[in-house]
Amino acid sequence: MKKTYILALCLLIFSACAKKNDPHFDPNHPAPPLNEQTDGTLTLDINHPANAIPQNFEGLSFENWILSRNPEFLDPNNPAMLQLIKNLGPGVIRMGGNSSDETDWTGNGFNADTHFDVLTPAGIDRLADFSRKTNWQVIFGLNLGHTNINASIDETKYLYQQLGANLYALQIGNEPDYFRLGYRPTNYSEQDYQSEWNTNFASIKTQVPQAQFAGPDVSDNLGWAQTFAANNSKNIMLLDAHYYNDGPATDPYIDCQTILSTDITLIPYLQALDNASKQVGLTYRITETNSIWGGGKQGVSDAFAGTLWALDLMWSIAANNGQGINFHGGELVYSPISVTSNGQCTANAVYYAMLAFKYGASGGTIIPVNIPNNDSNYTAYACSTNEGYTMTIINKEQKKDISLTVNAGKTVTSINVMRLTAPAVNSTTGITFAGAAVQGDGSFSPANQEESQIGKSSFIIKVPAASAAVITIK
Repeated sequence: MKKTYILALCLLIFSACAKKNDPHFDPNHPAPPLNEQTDGTLTLDINHPANAIPQNFEGLSFENWILSRNPEFLDPNNPAMLQLIKNLGPGVIRMGGNSSDETDWTGNGFNADTHFDVLTPAGIDRLADFSRKTNWQVIFGLNLGHTNINASIDETKYLYQQLGANLYALQIGNEPDYFRLGYRPTNYSEQDYQSEWNTNFASIKTQVPQAQFAGPDVSDNLGWAQTFAANNSKNIMLLDAHYYNDGPATDPYIDCQTILSTDITLIPYLQALDNASKQVGLTYRITETNSIWGGGKQGVSDAFAGTLWALDLMWSIAANNGQGINFHGGELVYSPISVTSNGQCTANAVYYAMLAFKYGASGGTIIPVNIPNNDSNYTAYACSTNEGYTMTIINKEQKKDISLTVNAGKTVTSINVMRLTAPAVNSTTGITFAGAAVQGDGSFSPANQEESQIGKSSFIIKVPAASAAVITIK
């Protein structure tokens, strides 16, 4: 297509020039003409900014046993792993999971009488070094399943000795609302848990006064979370809970559409946590999450559908006053990062969602987006930054492209679009953000950004089926 025709077309679209000779211009995604009927109009409510997105919003979650079984995951001497973490900016590592109630602290190394899942000083030393090199703080889960208060006190002392200010908070027990299924009698109640928690908290706090706590780290029982927040507002600095879209992974009905469909339980769940925390002057964080519980389902959790789902989840939590998220991983299907025994790292589906969120939300303040009622399966979010505004639009339609008019509320001088794409919604490879993939050494640099001059208060953006767009508005 001739350059003069391109310029003429762009003048009709934007009343300006989207430069074809600009190396960032992408002719494969031209904006539609102004007279094209769009699927809706999004209006940024720039006069009513909401909550700020914390700098350490993003995070990863690991089983405690990974410190003994798979030290390569948090290897402070693996430059690729360190780079993958640094790509995301500040964040939080959460150590916990079911194994936190099965992994016992020992103040010395392995011996013939020590079972496999133990935590030694060497594991904590490695975690502390990794935390320092990445500047990521740590939420650490203490063992309540195998109650040993003296061991927890000794472990806490060592954690603070090695991690110092990088130890963000401690948790006592993982998913106590399900202790009745194994660790405790079948009639184990919320009151029983609170009594145990109080005993552990008081004993640890007496010996380690600087210790900070989060809780109750429930699986999904909002009643437990709400009551715990009310009873412990002076004892914890963060209310936390888990969230999974569906499961178990063995259910045959689960496919990509399962996690791309509207999740009617998510927003009420987040709003309930937000209300419970606000009422007692706390904030909340989703400290363990991923798409399909039970380790994730192949072809779904590790596919591009999982990328779109994860990006939407992060924005949903941010828009509902959540302080952050920790995607569970390790040697699991849905893990954001995979690591081989020789230290080779791979950025997986969920990691690309985290990367897109970082570029679209870092340092931002939520701006409400008024979205009209429509039959299309897409979501849109916005925030203000020091450089202007960003929007993230996620099209979860598998076959339908979406064109949207964006009313920015003030004159827009230019837009920059970075796209999150893959060959297909079930693709586990070929995922890119801004036209680039994460390299084997962990490095990432955007390669393809669509830049257009605007000169008015509205513009039209097209988001192809099963893709997302991060738009910087100046």
